[in-house]
Amino acid sequence: MTWTLVPEDYLPGPPRDVDVARFGVGLIGCGGIANGAHLPAYRKAGYRVAACCDVDLEAARRTAERWDIPFWTGDVRALLARDDVAVLDMALHPAARLAVLREVARAPRPVLSQKPLHMDIDSARELVAEAERAGIVLAVNQQARWAPAHRALRVLIDRGAVGRVYSIQHVYRSFQDQPDSWTRTLANFNIADHGVHYLDLCRYFAASPAAGEREWVRLHCTTAMLADQLAVDPLIYSVNVEFGPPGGRDGLMGSLQFNNIVRARRAHSYTWWIDGSEGSVWADQSTVRLARADDPGTVHDFPLGGAWFPDAFQGPIGDLMAAVAHGRPPAVTPRDNLNTIAMTTAAVRSSREGRAVERAEVMEPGRGAQG
Repeated sequence: MTWTLVPEDYLPGPPRDVDVARFGVGLIGCGGIANGAHLPAYRKAGYRVAACCDVDLEAARRTAERWDIPFWTGDVRALLARDDVAVLDMALHPAARLAVLREVARAPRPVLSQKPLHMDIDSARELVAEAERAGIVLAVNQQARWAPAHRALRVLIDRGAVGRVYSIQHVYRSFQDQPDSWTRTLANFNIADHGVHYLDLCRYFAASPAAGEREWVRLHCTTAMLADQLAVDPLIYSVNVEFGPPGGRDGLMGSLQFNNIVRARRAHSYTWWIDGSEGSVWADQSTVRLARADDPGTVHDFPLGGAWFPDAFQGPIGDLMAAVAHGRPPAVTPRDNLNTIAMTTAAVRSSREGRAVERAEVMEPGRGAQG
């Protein structure tokens, strides 16, 4: 069999079977992520941003002028009063989301929430309950699932390129201990805010039919903290993920390592490996490679177009539009995201308590606090 991968297989973009022009976007939150990723992606995809809102009026004005948004305001109720706003992009920090969602409940619209739904799983449950009570279609912006490299990997494993998947491995080496960064003071940042991308991607790959559509069951996490680092919590983690009962007899495992305080830039790297019964695929951000057991002398190279930032941000809002148009759930529902938040919660708890933590333990209401 000849294995191929073309840009249409993996590049994010507007849904092909939906008239996206009828879905005016209302942006709530005009900060760095909105201006640096959401709005560039939306312009590229041809999405129509009808209005923007921020409690900082100057931020709302600057954003509207920069991106040619016809209406801006500091009052979310004024944005919700507009008939041309069909879907909402809630690009807010976690603490502000519940109050805004309650305002949305007065004039319900489909909502895309920034990832994760909340860093605290009990607070995330409140958001889920509010959305369900108000009948709000709520999606979560785990946009890494739409990044070209990650989509390409999932396409190949779904097509059976490696056979039955038994191992998902990720190694990331970077540096994010800058003195002027807001992340420096954020508790559990390396796992619960940045690392949530990679733990969620582990779930995304495990959900492939080639991996048995599995959900994580148990994990063990270790961390390390340098004496001279600026961040308040560890910037190094290693997480081993089990998808079956204890004892190592199950046919799938995940292993993720993230060193986020590598000071030598030339030593930075980013790689996923997915191994199966018939071969392996591995990828950085620019290339996916495939090697098959039935052709051991050949490596298939697939250079990739596009980039995670900002291209992947076209995916979640476009998927929400398609979900509304076709009457289906979004790709990342709030209840799906609870399983990812449970993963980060368990990783923090495992590291602090020196033990393996089961998903069932964290998913139980009232037992999710990360401390």
